[in-house]
Amino acid sequence: MSETLTLAFVSSAFNEAENLEELHRRCRAVHAELQQEFADRLELQFRFVVADNGSTDSSLTVLEGLSRRDHDVHPLANRANYGPEASSVNALEQAAGCDLIVLLCSDLQDPPEVAATMVRTLLQQPEVDAVLAVKKRSAGGPLLQLARKIYYRILGYSSRLRMVPSGFHGFGCYRREVLGEALRYWSQTDLNCRQCLANASQSPLMMDYRQADRQRGASSYRSWGYWPEAMRSLVSGDAAASRIALLIGSGGLLLAVLVGVLLLANFLRGTSGYGGGIPTVMGLVLLSFAVQMLMFAVLSRQIEALRMGGFRTKVRFRQLHQDLSKD
Repeated sequence: MSETLTLAFVSSAFNEAENLEELHRRCRAVHAELQQEFADRLELQFRFVVADNGSTDSSLTVLEGLSRRDHDVHPLANRANYGPEASSVNALEQAAGCDLIVLLCSDLQDPPEVAATMVRTLLQQPEVDAVLAVKKRSAGGPLLQLARKIYYRILGYSSRLRMVPSGFHGFGCYRREVLGEALRYWSQTDLNCRQCLANASQSPLMMDYRQADRQRGASSYRSWGYWPEAMRSLVSGDAAASRIALLIGSGGLLLAVLVGVLLLANFLRGTSGYGGGIPTVMGLVLLSFAVQMLMFAVLSRQIEALRMGGFRTKVRFRQLHQDLSKD
């Protein structure tokens, strides 16, 4: 008797009317390929869950049309633009009951065909609980690519649980258990989506891929929109506060030691010109400064523990045509 599994392709869309039809077609093709390949051992059901994040174009109309033609399409209409991360998590929550979940961008920069290798890996290697796609090539100019590399490196150090792989933005395939754990992280911490997914994966496999150039539509990170989102993600990392404080504290302590050594050297050489007791007072001041920096680092660690009880804006949405809870 063959096993029945549900494969869900999940995405968020903001003004992607020109890409959604092709995204659905290519995801369907990947599902058909996998179903044919594993037909002797399992029945692979299909889900296509997309949250429209308050688009101002005809994205929602396109999704409604897809759902009428294909009952496995489950569009969600967010009441407002909650940002790409909150919208993606909203879509993931609606697919939490599926067995294998592929998260990808709706702009076709994450090729659905790459997901076939991810799903195949999870079906053939039960010890792997997720496949994380790591970009080896990003769209955009040299300056933007350099900024992304720096951002990913810093983002990796802003989490105390596990380093986020450089080039990983969420594209990947996850087992149901991993998604459940990632959603728990999301609801209880201030980690961003990619940090939640990376930390929820206990035995992930990294897979390199080349991100395609955007051919149609416009990115939601137009102009300076990318930078505020990047800064928010860095600051909200669960280890960001303590590691920034540790950097400041370590730098302050090093500076205090260097200045103290210089003062002591000048005093011993008799060239400082200081009167009696002045070097002692300056040394005490520097020592006090160093201790304060270390106290700042320790206190920030305590504040960080309080910050782990994350508070997020509730995403309000409506399901169109299909009720996922009945599946």
